[in-house]
Amino acid sequence: MKVKMLKNDGRCRWLDKIFLQQLIPMMQEAKRTGEKKVCIIKDWISNDQGHVGIDLDWLASLNVDVVENYKEALEGNYIVVNSGYDSIANEEAVLREHGIEIIDKPCPFVRKVRTHLEAADPDYQYVLLCEPNHIIIKNFESLFPEDLIMVQMENYRERIQEHQNGKPICLLPYVTFLPKQVQEIFSFINEEYADRENMFLNTTCMWVASKVSPVVEINSLTNEELEGIHDALVIASPGSVNKSLISLSITCQDRGLNVIVVSSLEDYINYEKEHEEDTILLVKSPIPNEAETPIVEYIQSKER
Repeated sequence: MKVKMLKNDGRCRWLDKIFLQQLIPMMQEAKRTGEKKVCIIKDWISNDQGHVGIDLDWLASLNVDVVENYKEALEGNYIVVNSGYDSIANEEAVLREHGIEIIDKPCPFVRKVRTHLEAADPDYQYVLLCEPNHIIIKNFESLFPEDLIMVQMENYRERIQEHQNGKPICLLPYVTFLPKQVQEIFSFINEEYADRENMFLNTTCMWVASKVSPVVEINSLTNEELEGIHDALVIASPGSVNKSLISLSITCQDRGLNVIVVSSLEDYINYEKEHEEDTILLVKSPIPNEAETPIVEYIQSKER
């Protein structure tokens, strides 16, 4: 089986540089030496038993201190690392009130969503485009304006029509929705409520729309480069429903590719046995997982 890989793999560059190369080694060193108690709070970075957010099996393999919730961090007098999806905002405030040191390094694009909510203009009614079980829902819920409308791609028309209150509408999308999805909703808002000065806030992250974006790269592949490729194998955690994974899948499907998620080396080898003569596009999820390294090492070993 021939494997075509992307130049810009699925890994978020910010996550790789800040979280994996800086914060994790710092936390590992703190645990090894015992000089400082540094933890990460599971409640702030994962949801639905690891199906949303950080893969909990992968997190457990890192040998860093993980506490279940902010109360454990407070009781243990830990230094708390706030990274990835930002914090549960009202819990972070409690920790700060009690003098807990917080290393504040969230994804800058997720922080942008939070900043917009903290500075919400009461003259607008905010429409938050986000999945209902996403981590930022529980993280930022205390910041939501009372008249905020939460929507998804499959229900935005009905929900906006049902809950709009006459104010101009401000569309606030989560960071990994595709630009075409955001534009679809904003076009609907402007057509439906053309008499209002509606606006949308651009929160799209670099993983979705930049020169290092795998989404941009997949869209820019020529028909000749994709000739003979029917399947895109996406490496991701079992049962993952992360929005970034969904956006990757939609992008591949838009290019006419059948998306197959592989969550282990066994999954990959079983697929390979049935497609020995095929060429596939291999796509890595931006969320770290335990499957990626064994699969990539296996592919590399066969190329030697």
